[in-house]
Amino acid sequence: MKKVQTEVFAHRGLSGLYPENTMVAFKAAAKLPIDGIELDVQLTKDNVPVIIHDVTLERTTEGQGMVRDHTLEQLMTYSAGAWYSEQFRQEKIPTLEEVLIWAKNYAFKLNLELKCPSWERKEMWGAVKSLIHRHGMSDRILISSFDHVLIASIEKEETPVETAVIVVAGLFQPLSYIQSTGTRGFHYFFPMMLDGEIKPLMEAGISVRSYTINDKQMMKQAFQSRVTGIFTDYPHVALQIREEIQ
Repeated sequence: MKKVQTEVFAHRGLSGLYPENTMVAFKAAAKLPIDGIELDVQLTKDNVPVIIHDVTLERTTEGQGMVRDHTLEQLMTYSAGAWYSEQFRQEKIPTLEEVLIWAKNYAFKLNLELKCPSWERKEMWGAVKSLIHRHGMSDRILISSFDHVLIASIEKEETPVETAVIVVAGLFQPLSYIQSTGTRGFHYFFPMMLDGEIKPLMEAGISVRSYTINDKQMMKQAFQSRVTGIFTDYPHVALQIREEIQ
């Protein structure tokens, strides 16, 4: 019988050593025996899903202003790696389709965190869903969001794609709330919930994953708790600790 281990997701790729949410970070993570890669999805002005965390460009590119206010062609003129190191100047903001095509060659999951204002939920999910279906990736995609209304609406479609709500706070009576959204996934900020608060969720069949764990002691605690998965900028470190504990 295969031993069940806590999943290790590379948060924005191997972002502890490479510029986050870039192909070089994803490719570096793919060289490790990871279980998944987490990445952030936003829409361009011309409704193309692209991979970038912040709603603005300043922190991780040479551009300025909102991602949503730029066309894909405009975004492609900016480096998405030079902010981290000049050696990564050639890195661009990846499109979701580019990542899906590349990821077909691997077995790990892709956790797509959808980021959009409430009035653009339909456009966001429509664009992402189309690409997932086009490339036959439904069984390897996990859709998560801080927008729980978006997750609930996706669940109402009875899509085969796995979903999860993300929270940053400790929730009161979390099981009933999670179940009310229709999802079976719960991603929480690790310091904000105790083992005794997440155990009932896992016993009820909820996939519980904690973020973003970069501290070695917290990694050990998460693996000892046997949560479903963790997100980390240092997956190579987490994999080593998991091997020692599980």
